[in-house]
Amino acid sequence: MEEYSMTATEAARLIDWLTAHGHTAEDATECIKYIATGTQQDK
Repeated sequence: MEEYSMTATEAARLIDWLTAHGHTAEDATECIKYIATGTQQDK
């Protein structure tokens, strides 16, 4: 299986998109963490 990575620019664009669509900075951070690690923090 091929592994993909996200550049800093792509991560910044994702954060911008998420906040523009009503998500909080915390939501954006959790999203990036999930993408990077595959684990989700319990709320």
